[in-house]
Amino acid sequence: MSLQSDRRIGPLLGACLLVLAVLSAGCGASSTADRAAQGSAVASSESSASSSSTTTTTIVPSTAVSPTTVAPESASTRDRLAVLSIDDRPSPQGVYRREEWPHWADIDGNGCDARQDALVAWSIVPATVNRSGTCKVVTGSWVSPYDLKSSNNTSDFDVDHLVPLANAFQSGGWAWSTERRRAFANNPSELVVASSSSNRSKGADSPDQWRPPNRDSWCAYADGWVKVKSVWGLTVTTSERDALGQMLDTCGIAGPVWPLGGTAMATPEGAPPSGSASGAVPAPTPAAPVAPAPGGDVYYANCAAARAAGASPIRAGQPGYRTALDGDKDGVACE
Repeated sequence: MSLQSDRRIGPLLGACLLVLAVLSAGCGASSTADRAAQGSAVASSESSASSSSTTTTTIVPSTAVSPTTVAPESASTRDRLAVLSIDDRPSPQGVYRREEWPHWADIDGNGCDARQDALVAWSIVPATVNRSGTCKVVTGSWVSPYDLKSSNNTSDFDVDHLVPLANAFQSGGWAWSTERRRAFANNPSELVVASSSSNRSKGADSPDQWRPPNRDSWCAYADGWVKVKSVWGLTVTTSERDALGQMLDTCGIAGPVWPLGGTAMATPEGAPPSGSASGAVPAPTPAAPVAPAPGGDVYYANCAAARAAGASPIRAGQPGYRTALDGDKDGVACE
């Protein structure tokens, strides 16, 4: 090769080497930049996670009211109990006054006030009602589910608010309008006909403070209490909730039915409330009768009910006689 050719090739090789050096430097810078960007992203993510962890460790005071969670209509009593709001604060706003809860009103427009309707619904025999002038139950037979005391005299019984009005006030009713309080105080599912002595022993106590002397009524008592508080959006205390759970543990195969001597009945139903705590509430539906009289004017669920009504023995052809009560089929039942 000539000297002139060498002189032409030399600059060309130098240019190629320069290009390779530039490309190599660019790749190294890109790789370094990528690693730096990844490191920055990781650091940002860790910082964000650390910040998130810090903001979720807030401690809620034990006295705070949990948000109300409404259980579906098909929910079991235990499901309802589980979502009741807990409020352990010692006192609400305002002062409870019984006169601010209008009770014994004729909210269903049938001519009888809620107390008389309750006496009709809870009588173990068809009650006789005097509707001339003021509606008044004049005959019937009752067994107190709280202590199984029985009588044919209405004066021996009180119509108890299952969840006492004072307790309803303490657990959220302090914020209600007068109309909502009126609907609650006259709601059939809130009313239990009980012996005067047991009702006065109970007073305004909650289930952690008082339980019916008759243990067989604990299941129905707790079931009714939970449903009332659930439907009306009332709170419970921690000890109240625990006591209700213990009472529900006594439920047997029959479920939540009130024991009435030799028979039982479910609590008469009332329409659930609607609207806000300060809004008006539609009147509950009338209570259903305890038991229809099959083919006659008088029906005794069993001989205990007939004896409690002072009707035994019952001879064939007399009101209330049916062969199911006549064990030896001699024409005389409940001898």
